[in-house]
Amino acid sequence: MVGVQVEVRPSAVDQVRRLIAGQTSGVAVRIYAQPGGGGCCGGGSAVQFGMAFAKPRRDDEVVKIDGFSVIVDPSSIPFVNGAVVDYVESLEESGFKISNPTLPEPDTAGLAGGCGSCGSSAEKGGGCGCG
Repeated sequence: MVGVQVEVRPSAVDQVRRLIAGQTSGVAVRIYAQPGGGGCCGGGSAVQFGMAFAKPRRDDEVVKIDGFSVIVDPSSIPFVNGAVVDYVESLEESGFKISNPTLPEPDTAGLAGGCGSCGSSAEKGGGCGCG
């Protein structure tokens, strides 16, 4: 199997390094996806993305990025493969933003869905926090 491709932009790398420093050893950043989302971390997309600190499981795909590991579970790989992780701070949104330009555009029904406190974007992705 060819490994999953994830781009983590420099601002996200810096933020992950700050956050992961306080975690126990062996912890990585898990990126996951749930199809049919909308809402907070999907930003209106047909897929909802999320991030969390976790230890890798045996069947996870592990990607080494700038001194830390990103892990993706097998069911999320088709949605996370090709994703871009960024960290944004602006008046409109702040937090981690995950988008995947390789996924198809959502239909009108997929554009519905609100967001709580973690930010949103009408484009392919929404703001998500790691903790």
